[in-house]
Amino acid sequence: MNDIALPTQEEARALTDRIKIAVEGTWQLIREAYTTRTWAVLGYDTWDAYCTAEFGETRLRLPREERQEVVASLRDSGLSVRAIASATGVGRGTVERDLAGVPSGTPGTRSVVGTDGRVYAQSRASDADIVDAELVDEPARPEPPKVKRRPLPEAFTDAGRDLTRAAERLARLTEDDRFARNRETTHHQVPELLGALEHTTRLVQAMNLPTAEASEEARRWWATSLHKISDALADVANSLEKEL
Repeated sequence: MNDIALPTQEEARALTDRIKIAVEGTWQLIREAYTTRTWAVLGYDTWDAYCTAEFGETRLRLPREERQEVVASLRDSGLSVRAIASATGVGRGTVERDLAGVPSGTPGTRSVVGTDGRVYAQSRASDADIVDAELVDEPARPEPPKVKRRPLPEAFTDAGRDLTRAAERLARLTEDDRFARNRETTHHQVPELLGALEHTTRLVQAMNLPTAEASEEARRWWATSLHKISDALADVANSLEKEL
């Protein structure tokens, strides 16, 4: 049996929650790519061609119990039946059956974005695929209720804890007796790790520590820690440049 470092229950829950957020974010990006005609800007003749060429077999396959909800959400965002089928990798008949199980809005109050980028009236599940239908103005929609956001200090504290746990877990892996012989397999993660460092650097700059109400000891510790981190990274950068 392989010696696998299992996460704590808290770490496992945090990872699972991040996966859920990432999956939901994927569908939001798909909606944006369709409604902004990103595929046309990249030179594709159709949305179908864009999905096939850019994503191919990597398109997400939705579990049956979640598919209807995602399909309905994409439809409400203005995607046509054919566009949804291309994005999700399921057949148009399946999309129409999923939509048939979702209550429709009042006739004439919903609209879809055709593959020509224009807004059309939606009367039934397959109507949106006809791009030469009568063009209509999308009726004004009531402003959605504002989502109550968590207090920023609370959200900031939780995010900071998540960052610390993730960094500590990575650091512990370097102490694993298998790390030395697997070092080469970690190098593909360098872009992601450097991206995390850049985000953290911008965060520290945004905190404007020089103006913080803190003791002299705290300020001295902050400065010492930042110099230590900076020097360590500078050493790595200098070593890389020597090998060029």
